[in-house]
Amino acid sequence: MQPIMIQLKGIHKTYFGAQPLHVLKGIDLNIAEGELVSIMGASGSGKSTLLNILGILDDYDEGEYHLAGTLIKNLSETRAADYRNRLIGFIFQSFNLIGFKTAVENVELPLFYQGVGRRKRHQMAMEELEKMGLTDWASHYPNEMSGGQRQRVAIARALATRPKIILADEPTGALDSKTGVEVMQLLQKLNREEKITMIIVTHDPGVASKTNRIIRIKDGVIEE
Repeated sequence: MQPIMIQLKGIHKTYFGAQPLHVLKGIDLNIAEGELVSIMGASGSGKSTLLNILGILDDYDEGEYHLAGTLIKNLSETRAADYRNRLIGFIFQSFNLIGFKTAVENVELPLFYQGVGRRKRHQMAMEELEKMGLTDWASHYPNEMSGGQRQRVAIARALATRPKIILADEPTGALDSKTGVEVMQLLQKLNREEKITMIIVTHDPGVASKTNRIIRIKDGVIEE
């Protein structure tokens, strides 16, 4: 049995606006170290809220969230940022690259926030770009690249800090189907070879079918 990387017990989340919205209604979930899982659900099912809680971008109201054995609850913004920096890599549908920075500078960014020195940072970023087959594109800007190349830069950035988990929000959503398949194959390979726990939120059954386990969420609860 692999150790548990993520453990959620009775997680509830309500957004209080003019009309309170109870988004997550008692989520129980265990994800083992090195697992590759997908989360599927219709719009409004709570999957993005769940991803934000897993990524320590949002707090939950009740329950417990243990990440790599640590209880994640009511953290100060500094502590939350520290955990995110050390433990989690993010991949977004829209890549979220900084337009005025080159590929290698984008990959270096999380290392900069970790306080890694300039030369070391550059070396580590180049290693990640090499894994992505993008060495020749290191000094190019995002607008000079295809969608698939930009997503591979974003994956390199997510991996730069050697995170324990990767959270990917619709990582193939902005790509054509052929490129989407290539990106998924890349994520599968990273999961297999580097044993990184990966959680992929997707609408695409084709993407979900490439993961070891599909978690379906509906109306704020996980469907068995």
